[in-house]
Formats: sequence, C-alpha cells, structure tokens
Amino acid sequence: MGRIADALKRAEHERRMARSSPASNSGGTGLLVEPPPHAQTSGVASVEEGAHESDEPITLVQGLSESLVPYYERSSLITEQYRSLRTRLLSQNPHFEHRVHAITSAVPKEGKSVTTLNLGCSLAEIRHMKVVVVDCDFRRGSLARMLNQPDKPGLADVLCGEAGLQEVVRSTPIPNLMFVPAGNTRQHSATQLLTSPTARAVCHQLQTEFHYTLIDTPPATTVSDVGVIGQMCDGVIVVVRLHRTDEGAAKRAVRLLQVNNIPITGCLLVGRDAPGGHYGFNYGYGYNYYRYYDYYKKTVDEA
Repeated sequence: MGRIADALKRAEHERRMARSSPASNSGGTGLLVEPPPHAQTSGVASVEEGAHESDEPITLVQGLSESLVPYYERSSLITEQYRSLRTRLLSQNPHFEHRVHAITSAVPKEGKSVTTLNLGCSLAEIRHMKVVVVDCDFRRGSLARMLNQPDKPGLADVLCGEAGLQEVVRSTPIPNLMFVPAGNTRQHSATQLLTSPTARAVCHQLQTEFHYTLIDTPPATTVSDVGVIGQMCDGVIVVVRLHRTDEGAAKRAVRLLQVNNIPITGCLLVGRDAPGGHYGFNYGYGYNYYRYYDYYKKTVDEA
C-alpha cells in the first residue's frame, strides 16, 4: 500500500495548495498508481500498435451524459488522461488476452461509475476492440441513466434465470461499446446472485465475447459485493477522489481486497475539479452512504 499512501499524501498536499491558490484547480484525472509488488499484474509491452482512434463525426445524443468526455471532447486534456489509463492497462496485457476488470472505490461519490464509462469509451476508440461495461451495482446502479438506456432487464435478471445474456447486452451510441444494466434482483440479495454458479458462467461468457469487460461495483467498504465480484476478475481498479477520499478509508478498501486475494490493478486518482465543473468532475449522482448500509442490513435481517 506504500504507493497508494504516497498518492494520498500528495492529494492532501494538493488540497492544502488548492485552498491557498484558486489557480491550482485544473480539470482532469490522475494517473494509475501502481499497486504494491505482490498485488501487481505482470508484463509490459508496447501498446496500441496499429490502433486508431475513431475519426467519425461526433453526434450529440439527447440524454447521453456529458460525463462521457472521450465521446464529446475527443481532444481534451481529460480525454488524453483516460487514454493514458487505457495505455497502462494495455501495457499490462502484452499477449492481448481478453480481460475483465472491476472498478470500485472506498466509499460512495468517488467517481467509479464515470470512470467505468470513460475508460470503456477510451478502449472502444480502438477499432478492433470490443468492449462492454456492466453495471453490477444492484442497489444504486447509475450507468443506465448516464447512457440514457432502460435499467432492466439486466444482469440481475440473467442471474435470476429470467433472461439470457444476449437479451440484456445493448448497443450504445459509442461504436464498439456495449452495455449491460443492473436489472431487477426480484428480492434476491446481491450476495445470493453473485455467488451463484450462473454468475461465474456469465462472467466467463462476457470475457469470451469481449476484449475488455469493465464491471462497475458498489464501494468496497460499504458492502461485500466487490469481494465476490473481484474473484471473477483479472484485477480491480480502486478509484480515489482528490480532495475527498479519506486515507484510512482507501487503506481499508485495499486491505479488504488483499484479504480476499483479489489482484489490484492499481489506484486511479480522479477529481481535479475544473472551475466550470464540466463533464462529470463536479457531478453528484445521488449516492447516499447510509442507503447502502440500510439496504445491506435489511437483506441480512430478512435472510
């Protein structure tokens, strides 16, 4: 956890600088911080050889969230930073194997859902790449709203046996990017659904059909879902929001992943708010920490 702790200390330093210097607030995301040696994935190679970003004209889509910066502002600094994250992931996959990554955070409102979509959009810019983003936050899923898509049927319906995977995989306005909404749990607990044999089979099917599968999960310290989901993934990216994430919470999230022997791909620093707050870096998508707790407590009491 040394490098993650160092990154958090740098964030605290920048927070102090931001208070004293308004000019220090510039939009963007941070870099992917390498995890501890025992948590790293192996292999570094040249990346994106022969890859080309799409040069098709941009179409404004009613209802499509402005947080999708790589779609709406393909030449912006923020877009380039997401591409840097894409390059890092590709460099960790020198043999171009199909990969599944979960995106989580320590606590709510850290930016994991926006990160999931923007990273998916960046990967989908590579023309030969098939990418799918999956909303696995059964309590507070937000990807369907951001993509202006129906929120069901979705993954939960597949895990309940009420739908097939092909029925819930949807196209998006972004070429090469597909989407699976959270769906309807039909009163089943998230743990029941995620620990069923169907869950692992669905994950394997997604990995077979797509070059990259990005799974948006609930925050790591609020419910246990990511501990189950992470077992089915090649790695987990932990999102840390500058000027917000408590260092102790971030360390707890990392420890929880390590205790469950889940490989940590790295830590992504996000949230340098631009003065205008455009494109998702001053967003607030309605997470409430206690609603996670209340939902989880209710399902345990009913079991």
